[in-house]
Amino acid sequence: MIEEIPNAGIEGPKIMIYCVAIGTFTGFVFLTVLLFVAGDVNGVISSPAGPLLQILFNATNSYAGAICLLMFPLVCLLFATISIMTTSSRMTYAFARDGGLPASKLLAKVHPKLDLPLNALYLTTALVVIFGCIFLGSSSAFNAIISASVVALGVSYAMPIAVNVLRRRRMLPAARAFVLPEWFGWTANLVGIAYVVVTTVLFLFPPALPVTGSSMNYCVVAFALVLVISTVQWFVDGRRNFHGPRVEIDETVLVAQQSARQVDEGVYPGKGGDAEVEGETLGRKGVLG
Repeated sequence: MIEEIPNAGIEGPKIMIYCVAIGTFTGFVFLTVLLFVAGDVNGVISSPAGPLLQILFNATNSYAGAICLLMFPLVCLLFATISIMTTSSRMTYAFARDGGLPASKLLAKVHPKLDLPLNALYLTTALVVIFGCIFLGSSSAFNAIISASVVALGVSYAMPIAVNVLRRRRMLPAARAFVLPEWFGWTANLVGIAYVVVTTVLFLFPPALPVTGSSMNYCVVAFALVLVISTVQWFVDGRRNFHGPRVEIDETVLVAQQSARQVDEGVYPGKGGDAEVEGETLGRKGVLG
């Protein structure tokens, strides 16, 4: 979604840092309060109502109060789900735009009126529904998929960091807007890689002892299946059509960046028409790339 932000080289890092800082502060406060009012830990863990609802009941000693308090994290979860759907659809769109998926031309289309990748959003929604049906049929299979997605996400974060470290942190352009001090950049990169390694190993562990067929963590199986499908897709279609992320800046992005600078300088540009980008009409607001 960085592609939709004017002056992304400066604003993108700011957004990432603000999100981490806000999440760390609010998460610390929220978890500290929960731990103070949790009550019996074993009772909370084994509660059929779930740990969070049980903690809220222990704190309020009221079913109505616990349910009302539970609404706040549920609303936050709803907004998080919407955010994840938006991000996932944009990722699908961007990958398809670069020719990395089957039916890339269909998934890379942008709706001319809604100004969003509607086909990619449809696909993301359908996959979420399918995964929900898997949970109804087998919680072990669902947990394996969720664990594999977390592992895959961590590995995807670590790969560009590892490449940058192996090439002595010379992969990024020197004339970039956001530059960390060299010592801090090395520390952040190495800690990030170590964190991904540790969490990947932890996510492969079974959730409980003794390990049985139903309680086994099948994350490795799900991850291996995704790896096999990705490899087959690469040799069948990807190596011919995938050309890597597009780095050229088209006219629409330039207009968005120039408009942002003119607003900062007190110059307000007039309204203009839409720009044609690869056969799809993209408005100058909400640029998709």
